[in-house]
Amino acid sequence: LDFSNETVSDPGKNLPTARYLLSATSSNSYGYFAGGGPSAVPTNFSTISRLDFSNETVSNPGKNLPTERYGLAGTSSNSYGYFGGGYDTPLTQISTITRLDFSSETVSDPGKNLPTIRTNSAATSSVSYGYFGGGLACLISRLDFSSETVSDPGKNLPTRRNYLAAVSNSN
Repeated sequence: LDFSNETVSDPGKNLPTARYLLSATSSNSYGYFAGGGPSAVPTNFSTISRLDFSNETVSNPGKNLPTERYGLAGTSSNSYGYFGGGYDTPLTQISTITRLDFSSETVSDPGKNLPTIRTNSAATSSVSYGYFGGGLACLISRLDFSSETVSDPGKNLPTRRNYLAAVSNSN
């Protein structure tokens, strides 16, 4: 989608492998697609693929999730991308948050996990916080980017929402 004129096109720059139930996050320079599965569960990927925004080149830089995951959600601060929740193999729901350092593309599990397991959810962010919501629950969890603490602020979705998506604006 070209934001300047709202034209939609297929530029032919595809992920190296077809995947479903993956997650994405982005820095100013790159988009990152993490995890997912090729077709049927429980075969999953730990792969992180990178889309270079300057030339739309897609590559696998070799910085992958610590475990295979699908059904996870992604959000980002200015410095880090965060992939939260999902399933690992075989069909175990998890609350793990994995952090991708945009400056070095180092991937780690900093030990700041979602308060409850979260699968098939979505995430979005403001300048200060990342929000993980929905999935098999109506909970919304907040990740404070400055301290990387996670909490449930008590503002939840009115009903359970599964397999949802999220967007945010620049505010």
